[in-house]
Amino acid sequence: MSSESQPLNPISTDSLTEESALSSLLNSLNPEQKAAAAYRGGPLLILAGAGTGKTRVITHRIASLIAQGVPAGRILAITFTNKATEEMRRRISSLVQGEGHKVWVYTFHSFASRLLRQHAGLLKLSPYFSIYDDDDQKKMVQEALKELGLTDQKNKASLFVHLISRAKDDLLDAQSYAINAAASGETFRQTVAKVYEKYQAKLAQAGGVDFGDLLMKCVELLRDHQDIREYYQEYFMHVLVDEYQDTNHAQYVLTRMLAGKHRQLCVVGDEDQSVYKFRGADIRNILEFERDFSDAKVMKLEQNYRSTPNILNAATRVIQNNRSRKPKTLWTERPDGETVVVTELQTESQEARWVTQRIGEWVEEGGSLRDVAIFYRTNAQSRSFEEALRRAQIAYRLFGTVRFYDRKEVKDVLAYARVLLNPSDSINLARILNVPQRGIGKTSQEKIQQFAMNRGMSLLEALGQELMIEGLTPGSRRGIQDLVRLLENLRERTDLPPAQILEQILHRSGYLKQLEEDVETDLEAASRLDNLQELVNAAKEFEEIVLATGNVPSLAGYLESVSLQTDLDAYDPNQSAVTLMTVHLAKGLEFPAVFLTGLEEGLFPIGAANSSPEDLEEERRLCYVGMTRAKDLLILSYSSTRRIFGQVYSNMPSRFILEAQLLPETSTGKVTPPEMHILPPNSSLVYRKISMWMRVKHPEFGAGKVVEQSGSGETLKVTVQFENGYKRKFLLRYAPLEVL
Repeated sequence: MSSESQPLNPISTDSLTEESALSSLLNSLNPEQKAAAAYRGGPLLILAGAGTGKTRVITHRIASLIAQGVPAGRILAITFTNKATEEMRRRISSLVQGEGHKVWVYTFHSFASRLLRQHAGLLKLSPYFSIYDDDDQKKMVQEALKELGLTDQKNKASLFVHLISRAKDDLLDAQSYAINAAASGETFRQTVAKVYEKYQAKLAQAGGVDFGDLLMKCVELLRDHQDIREYYQEYFMHVLVDEYQDTNHAQYVLTRMLAGKHRQLCVVGDEDQSVYKFRGADIRNILEFERDFSDAKVMKLEQNYRSTPNILNAATRVIQNNRSRKPKTLWTERPDGETVVVTELQTESQEARWVTQRIGEWVEEGGSLRDVAIFYRTNAQSRSFEEALRRAQIAYRLFGTVRFYDRKEVKDVLAYARVLLNPSDSINLARILNVPQRGIGKTSQEKIQQFAMNRGMSLLEALGQELMIEGLTPGSRRGIQDLVRLLENLRERTDLPPAQILEQILHRSGYLKQLEEDVETDLEAASRLDNLQELVNAAKEFEEIVLATGNVPSLAGYLESVSLQTDLDAYDPNQSAVTLMTVHLAKGLEFPAVFLTGLEEGLFPIGAANSSPEDLEEERRLCYVGMTRAKDLLILSYSSTRRIFGQVYSNMPSRFILEAQLLPETSTGKVTPPEMHILPPNSSLVYRKISMWMRVKHPEFGAGKVVEQSGSGETLKVTVQFENGYKRKFLLRYAPLEVL
């Protein structure tokens, strides 16, 4: 029985006494779940292992609080994805009839956005501020680089965005970052500081924020305005945070602020599933919870309702190799089930064909395609699986590529809508200057943007002074005038429901007409038309959801919901297709059959030879997450060779396979001892013979010389200075080094 199938006991707070309502709620929980849901002693850390029903505990805890008289509207529950918030709202409403919809259930970013829009004036923001996504951030960084005379750095725009985002996660504003950079003496950090400062100035001018700003400015609001802070601290009597192991420093500080008065903070998570360090997540937040709250109660959920014992045992043997964790022993009442299989294939293409064959067998035995998932470490690995599935005519759905809301035509129409609410939004206005074509060519666009930059004005203000912009053609001037009139007319209709506004944009801008004319000559035009129809449908669905809560849908609300969408918000578990995704995206999902692929040293764990112990532990947690998504069938696979940039390299099986204590099979079913894969007896890869100053060869870096050595036995490490200039450290046990 899965955690999702445990029975619900809904209550009506109008018809039951407090005691009987609480008893009715908690009787369906197991003893550990019941204890966690009922605890009222102050700060609480619930360590919820994979598949142990953590969402069930959170929702029952909220329902029991309401049953005991806590006003639903004074409970705040925070999680990480829109889908999780929707599911939590649904469950709470089914448990507490008539009150559940009043609970504040938000993601961190949507909660922060609500507070910022409500108190925007205190932070010199418009309540209609735009929320910029990764693509918008890159464009703004590129503009900042151009204005700073750093055009030679424009290919590093993504890196600058990443570094600025991580700084905001750590609550370092541009000024603080600049001070730290100056103290470090590092030239590149000082360059980042300059870009950060210019980038923030441009954001402010455009009336926009990015995702990092949502959290940092929310903390700033509560920190600098005592009355606002005290109001919300008093208002929220209980604060609950899901997936606490994935919180960054800003989220950690925000959580502590909100729970600062009543101290009724309940955090739920599993440090074994902390896999978002690259996004700023700090595992110390959950590991050191008792240090932050000395009176905290720690409870564990260890009964797994998802996986078979064979799957759980293999995953546990892997994760037990991590030091940064709290001991847990997952168990299940399910029968042992299928043996976990590890298979070696010769190439990535053979691996994909073999997985596809096994999926075909699964279907022949009565399984469904929607029950199957293929996980891999990097997006690039999807290609071979896509090709194999297409050849076998097996339907699949691919996640982690272009989101619906990232498609050009969708972003174009939404750009119009954003400019209507936020006229200062120069990034989105620049996107639609000549979309659809209205005679404002690239040269004219550059002159308009340069005019705006020189005078420190918004792009729309510059369009209003087009007569002062030198060098524009008559056609460009007519196009500018047409666009300004269009925006003025559309802005008068922003009180309409969101779907009607989008339809007005499509028709009155000429965007729809141009696509319809292009259908005969452009194969993509029909698909774009379908996407735009789906965009209007999505807006109508948003309206229905808002109306059901008793509120009035608005364009601002719709645009915010779009801005806060995540990769998996379009995931439909009922679609009859195999799911393809990276292991990172798989977190929070479950499938009857899981293929965890590409388990090779250097790929999974990625960059193993040069990874720090902390990075390797995160890779191990990622492997654990992938394994514990499986309910009934778990198959691990790797290829003994893989093509990288056109060159074929030999691979060793991932250390995680050895840690799981599983015997690899070949594609023909013959069992091979793991030791044969790690230390071939007649190979130059007998690593213990390597010593200082010895010349060696690496398949990627070429020839080099051992210049440093540390550790001993299985922890022996060597540093190699390669002839191409690279210097790398390797754990000798796994390094593909050949003695020359």
